[in-house]
This record gives sequence, structure tokens and C-alpha cells, in this order.
Amino acid sequence: MKTMNEVLEQAHKCVKCGTCMAQCPVYIETLEEPLVARGKISLIENIGEGDGDFNKRFSKILSQCLLCGTCTENCPNGVPADDIIRQARSLLVNDKGLSLPKKAIFQYLLDSKRLMPMLLKGGAALQGLFLKKVPEESGLRLRFPLPYLDERRFIPSLAKDSFLEVQSGWVRAEKEVLRVGLFVGCVTNYLFPNIGKAAVDVFVRRGISVYIPEKQYCCGLPAFGSGDEETPQSLARKNIEAFREEGIDKIVAPCASCAAMLKLDYPHLFEETDPFRPEALAFADKISDASVILDRVPDPSPPKKENGRKALKVTYHDPCHLRRKLGIFQEPRNVLKSLPGVEYVEMREANRCCGQGGSFNIANYDLSLKILDKKIQAIQETGADIVTTSCSGCLLQLLDGLHQAGLKKDAKHLVEMVSEATLL
Repeated sequence: MKTMNEVLEQAHKCVKCGTCMAQCPVYIETLEEPLVARGKISLIENIGEGDGDFNKRFSKILSQCLLCGTCTENCPNGVPADDIIRQARSLLVNDKGLSLPKKAIFQYLLDSKRLMPMLLKGGAALQGLFLKKVPEESGLRLRFPLPYLDERRFIPSLAKDSFLEVQSGWVRAEKEVLRVGLFVGCVTNYLFPNIGKAAVDVFVRRGISVYIPEKQYCCGLPAFGSGDEETPQSLARKNIEAFREEGIDKIVAPCASCAAMLKLDYPHLFEETDPFRPEALAFADKISDASVILDRVPDPSPPKKENGRKALKVTYHDPCHLRRKLGIFQEPRNVLKSLPGVEYVEMREANRCCGQGGSFNIANYDLSLKILDKKIQAIQETGADIVTTSCSGCLLQLLDGLHQAGLKKDAKHLVEMVSEATLL
């Protein structure tokens, strides 16, 4: 964790020019100066210079940031505003500690191979008691309000069996051209195991053998983004050890948020003097997004479009972690455009944040929906039947938004689209 002086050294590069005001999704909806990047940085500077303290108001303001990186991407002075805000959250946690709910989730659930599956297994069994089916949709709505969950929220059904309960170890391709490890991620594991299955199917079809470690954990991003750096370091060690299998060329995370955490943040969880750091760097170097692999390794026997079948109109939402953090833009589009029976339609402001932002969506649900509304409008304008994305968090948000708007459109993960196209 950086010291306050180190955070201030970065913060002082901000000249308060206001470029971020036209970019920040939160500020655009609220028009509140403390909620834009320069406003948050000013507050951090005030506290660092002794003019203020880590109080509840400061904590609330820091929580109202998506960490989407739009401010950093557009800053003419190159100020890493999103990282400064995340570092300030770490300083806040170091001073005040985590809230009890976050402490319970991060330190006892995410870091446990028994408690998390046990809890979600129980949730899958009891979801009919607390939730009701949404007609014609594969999801649920709350029967009555629960803590931290708005009753309007669309919630996908918990899977009876997680992906890792059903599949682990090696899945070998016949004519092997590549070997990848599959980092499943929590949402795919417990909510959308079909994404994991689709990823394995499309890779093996292309001659890519897949190794799925049974003992893999959460990537740690929920804790890391909230200012907890101890839990992510513990999770990083376990995940890196889980993927020590020899012969793995790449490690693929279907979720862009997981991929960014594994590739960009894992190495920085370890000091340069830490003997584990070289292994963390080597691990990070292997991380890739599924779209990059699918774009580079073509299907050896691609399906052909059936004559007379109407093409599906498909658009794509760029996850912030994929577009801004990892710099991946063209590959998902190349993959979608190559699919038979698919007419790709580019969305207006496809890289605009959807407003999910992990715990931001829970703590600031109404604001999250306002940000999401602009994304839903852009999807509607395309006339697309399906919107695809490469992030499980974005997928949850898009499904919620489409449901709230009453639109008869679907949201799918990119690998699901590829898998389904091969079955046409």
C-alpha cells in the first residue's frame, strides 16, 4: 500500500483543469463537484495536508466512483485519477477498517473454498423463498426488500451446481495448437456456468486444450477496489499457485474485470523484494482475454450461414476494464463480424461505462441506473436483437437495464455468441 505522501505526489499532478467533468459518468448525472475526479483529488489533498480527516462524508464521496478510468484516459496531464482514488480507499481502510459486511465477505467468503460454495449452494436452494420468477425471462425478482438489494433489481438464478463442481482438470483438443488455463471467475462459476461451458467448447473446437484448476479462487477485485489489499494478496498467491501446471501457454479469463485484475494488479500486490513477485509477473504476462485468442486462432471448420435464415442483429458493449485498462477494442468486433448469421451493428458510445462498477452498483443503485439508462438508449438505437459484452459485471448490469426498460432484447457473453453460432 502506498503512503499518503506517495498518493499526494500523484495527486499534485492534477491542475484542476476540469477536462474530467465532461467525461465522468457520475458527474454527468449529479453535477456535484466533489464527485468528479478533480473534486475527489482536492479532498484527498486536503486530508493529506491536514485540512480534514477520514470521516463518513469522505468515505461516501470515495465510494461514488466507478473506477472506470474515463478520467484517466482523457486527462491531458496523464493523472491516474482512478488509481489515486483507489489508493485513497486503501488509506481509509487502513485508518478506519472495513465495514462489517465487507469484512465478512472479503476476508471470510472470498478467501474460503468451503464457505462461499456452501453459502451459494444454500442460496440456490432457497432462492424460491426470497425471489420470484420473472415471466419469460431467465431471472428473478425480490419478493420483498433485502439488505443491500433493491427490490427492483433483476437477479439471475443461482446455478444449482457451480461450473467448477461440474468441470475441472484438462479438456484436451484433438489437433492441439495451444494450451490455455481457464480462470473462471465468481459470476461465471456461480451464476452463469454456461459461459464457462461455452468458453471450453469454442476453444476445444479450435484445437485449444483447456486446463481448469479446481482450486481457483475469486480474483480479488471486489476487495481491491474497496481498499482491502490484504485479501487480494492472499487470493493472488492461491490463484497463481493453482495455475502452476506445466505447459500452459496462456491463461484466459472470460471476464474482463478479472483479466485486468490478474494482469495489471497482481504484480503490484507484492513488493519488489518479495520472492513471490517474479512468479506474479510471469503469471500476469500469460493473462489474455478470450476475444484475443478467438481472433488469433480461427475455427478450422467454421459453420456456414443457412440460406433464408434472417441474420441476427448484434451490437457490442466495451467493458471499461477491457477497453481502457487492457486496451482491447478491435478483437471482439472481429470475432462477432466473423460469425455466420450475425449482422454486427456498432453502438453509439460503445465504450461508455454501463454504471455497474462492482459494489458501486449496490451502494448507489439509483445513480447506477441513471448511468445505465444512456447505455440502454444506445442499444435501442441500434435495433439489435442481442447486445454482447466480455465482462460478467457488465452482463449483469445490461440484463438488469433491459429488464427495467421492458425491452425484448437479450444480453449475452461474447463466448456464448460464438458457441451458439457454431450450432446453427
